Amino acid sequence: MKHCLLLLLVVLLCSVSVKATHIVGGEFALNHRSGNTYLLTLNLYFDDINGDPGALDPNITVNIFEKGTNKWIMAKTLPYRSRTAVPYTNIDCTIGELRTSKIVYSDFLTLDPAVFFHAAGYYVTWERCCRNETIDNIVAPYDAAQTFYMEFPAVVQNGVTFHNSSPTLFPPLSDYACVNELFYFDFSGSDENGDSLVYDMITPLNGYTTPRMPYYGIQGFENVKPGTAPYPEIRWNPGFSGTNQIIGNPPINIDSKTGRLIMRPSRTGLYVFGIRVQEFRNNKKIGEVRRDFQVLVLDCPTNETPKIVARDQGKKEFYKESEILEITPNSNRCVDIYFTDPDLSEFVTIKAVPVNFSASNFTLSGTLQGIVNQGGAQDSLKATLCFADCFDTPNKIYELDLVVQDDGCSLPRQDTVRVSFRMQVVNNVPTIATTPNERVITLDRGQAFEMDVFGKDVDLDGLTLSAAGEGFDMNAVGMQFNSSGGEGTATGKFSWQVECTSEEQAVRRVTFTLKEDACAASPDQKVTIEFRIKAPNNAPTLTSDKAPILYELDLDQPFEANLFGDDIDLDPLTLTAVGDGFNLEDYGIEFTATQGEGEARGLFKLIGSCQMAETGTLRVNFILDEETCNPAPEPVLTMEFKVRVPQLQSFIPANIFTPNGDGRNDYFEIPDLPANFCNAQFASIKVFNRWGKEVYQSNQNTFKWDGKNVNDGVYYYVIDFGSTQYKGSVTIVR
Repeated sequence: MKHCLLLLLVVLLCSVSVKATHIVGGEFALNHRSGNTYLLTLNLYFDDINGDPGALDPNITVNIFEKGTNKWIMAKTLPYRSRTAVPYTNIDCTIGELRTSKIVYSDFLTLDPAVFFHAAGYYVTWERCCRNETIDNIVAPYDAAQTFYMEFPAVVQNGVTFHNSSPTLFPPLSDYACVNELFYFDFSGSDENGDSLVYDMITPLNGYTTPRMPYYGIQGFENVKPGTAPYPEIRWNPGFSGTNQIIGNPPINIDSKTGRLIMRPSRTGLYVFGIRVQEFRNNKKIGEVRRDFQVLVLDCPTNETPKIVARDQGKKEFYKESEILEITPNSNRCVDIYFTDPDLSEFVTIKAVPVNFSASNFTLSGTLQGIVNQGGAQDSLKATLCFADCFDTPNKIYELDLVVQDDGCSLPRQDTVRVSFRMQVVNNVPTIATTPNERVITLDRGQAFEMDVFGKDVDLDGLTLSAAGEGFDMNAVGMQFNSSGGEGTATGKFSWQVECTSEEQAVRRVTFTLKEDACAASPDQKVTIEFRIKAPNNAPTLTSDKAPILYELDLDQPFEANLFGDDIDLDPLTLTAVGDGFNLEDYGIEFTATQGEGEARGLFKLIGSCQMAETGTLRVNFILDEETCNPAPEPVLTMEFKVRVPQLQSFIPANIFTPNGDGRNDYFEIPDLPANFCNAQFASIKVFNRWGKEVYQSNQNTFKWDGKNVNDGVYYYVIDFGSTQYKGSVTIVR
């Protein structure tokens, strides 16, 4: 097709006037950045060949209005930012008289919630005159202006912050169309907020600018205010309309869901058209973006459509689109593809496009592109499509388009065969077994035990075996499991030198797991074996050098007992002392113990105290605990303690003493008088004569009065215990 470019150039030179102005089309974009900051952009498409370089504006001033009321909100100047070439779909179809640039004007914009809260939203516009003089589908194109228009929502909705970015349209191309040839182009957009987009054709806006006033603020029109919606539209030439903007079969139209533009124009010329994408959130329209653009239609040399056919490997007949390929696990999973082109020395290429599934489940190999018919005889190229081994269509029919296209100008011609297929991955569940096959196994402590584990799969999928203890580390208790896997089989050997030192270890559970490596792998197959350990056990003994009886102790009287725990099985023993309803430490009671294998010893100490006396009877349990697989009942030895508190009345002194030095009854004393009676503390003793004169005093409960310096006779004493006193008399006789 490259030889057609010279003819295209001649046609283009005859059809394009040097009087054309510069603007081809464009659209707005508004992108949220952070907070209340947005980036406002105008993309302007400029005719590099016929445009007047002096018509390129160094900056533009756009205006924002309140939608519905048309209240002017603000003007914003957008400076020139960049200029890049708009590409062709097929670079080989480039012609010197058709070249377009994309010019970007942009700046940051603050949308204050105190200003931009109007429920109906807002619109931003920029108007500029004029269009290309050679446009064929509108009236007086040289006098026709352009209005670039976009709607956007308020930044506050129902009192809540509402952030939104406008849809981003697919960049345009510099492609031209050919008469009676299918022309297609993707105008689809993307939306970073995930809003729904709807496309339609719309009549381009003319606006209020004119050749005399091509933009607002030009000299002589400084005081003209920007116009508001609704903006005047361009006027269509006879036979053209908003629904028939470029005449053809079909006329230009756009898919409302995909944004794919398609037409087959029936006459040459330069045509302007408009598209709109409306943005919806929760079924409510929140904005729209319009794009004006133009397309050149030429009378191009004839280009034949390439051809493509497919055939399931192993079959003789070519695939028909009414068929459904049934692909089973054991069938061939590949399709042979043959493609060609009637034109001589034509470059063709193929691709596979999934229609209703992901693109990662197949591969294309062989010759995917090349030149056919180089020697005059028609030939074809061959490629192979193969589906992945684990590809499964879960009882659905999947569709795949096999597309061949040439390198024709302006757009490639293509042929498509849609392959419908259904495939299912069938998988049998593998099995796991053990020898012995019991699920509960009783073992003796110290026994050496082995078990075999087997996995099988009729599909010959890869199998692996593993084992894990329930709540314990197998290696830590001496268990070993070695396994080997393969296609369809797996084997394992479990071994254990049985050990058990506590009741918690008397039952061990081990789970063996069989895992399958398959396309549609079954759930892991598991079997759990419970090992119960037998261990004959003799009961330990607990004795003491003190009988397990009630001990009545005097105040401050010490008590000691030795405890002996013994076990002929030499199991670990633990000896403890536990107060019945009280803590030993709270009463100053001590118990120390040494633990060991087969032997435990303990020393128990207490001293009778007032606290014990107030409590009454104290019961202490001595407990011997055995750590073994099958422990006997815990031996318990119990002792009780009661502390007696002396009464003051029990210590009445003698009422006469004879201090004559004969060594008998020479003193007035109470040898065993306690210093306190828990609730009474000895304070003093005082002795008085019969006239009330104090003759003796002591603050020691071990007092001894020798009667010196007083005459024989009767004397009176007071023993003071603070809360109580004891009075009496004593007679001195020498």
